[in-house]
Amino acid sequence: MQKIEHIMQLDIDYIKSFSEMETCHEGVLFYNKEMPTYYDANHAHIWKKITEPDMFLKKIKNFYQSKSLIPRLYLYNVEENQSCIEVLENHGFQYESFNDDVQCWNGEYLQLPHNPAIQIERVTDANMEEALAVEMSISTFGEPALIKKAFEETYHSPHFTYYLLRLDGTACCTANIFVSGNQGRVESVATLESHRGRGLIGYILQHIQQESIKQGLEYLWILPINEQVAKVYDKANFKSVGKIKSIHAFTEGKSIKQIRQDS
Repeated sequence: MQKIEHIMQLDIDYIKSFSEMETCHEGVLFYNKEMPTYYDANHAHIWKKITEPDMFLKKIKNFYQSKSLIPRLYLYNVEENQSCIEVLENHGFQYESFNDDVQCWNGEYLQLPHNPAIQIERVTDANMEEALAVEMSISTFGEPALIKKAFEETYHSPHFTYYLLRLDGTACCTANIFVSGNQGRVESVATLESHRGRGLIGYILQHIQQESIKQGLEYLWILPINEQVAKVYDKANFKSVGKIKSIHAFTEGKSIKQIRQDS
């Protein structure tokens, strides 16, 4: 399970690229007051043992409420923090459990049939609006205005590279890679609804795999949101290396599961 430690560190580096961060004894607190409804940017990530749950939860609530943000946290060290989970509701938190798969590319390429109708290009200022339109069509990514703001912020970061796939000239599939050190993570894989079921994701993932080799990355990760998506990534040789158990706690608004179900 040593690889899981790598993905956890990469997760922190990823969120730091579009959030402010403060550390605490139990973990880190991310926030972005400019994008208060961007869930990824406004969460505490806690993985150490919480010795005083009541005091800790009050601290989390005060931190986010002082910034006019909804208190939200991911608790990863579930087994050791049962005492904290048991008092979440006493402090006004709802919570949900996750057991998320973590996949890493095994270095092998899937043999894909040549398709002359497919063209994959890097996203630049010239085609950014087309790539953004694909992302904004995916409801799981959030509200269109929020997607646009987050896209524009990460697009200009040197840690992100976006790619756009065209089929017969039509922009229909996008994905990006976030790089930190010798690791990369594939993010925001999206296909227009009208072009799904054609295997296009496999082509853009393979292109990113090839680019990761050129960059000398040791690990290339991807985090599926459900089992169905995990099967798609598995076909592209992203293999499971383990699961991460977590609790997602929040005081108001939609749960992560609700967001996914509404999509």
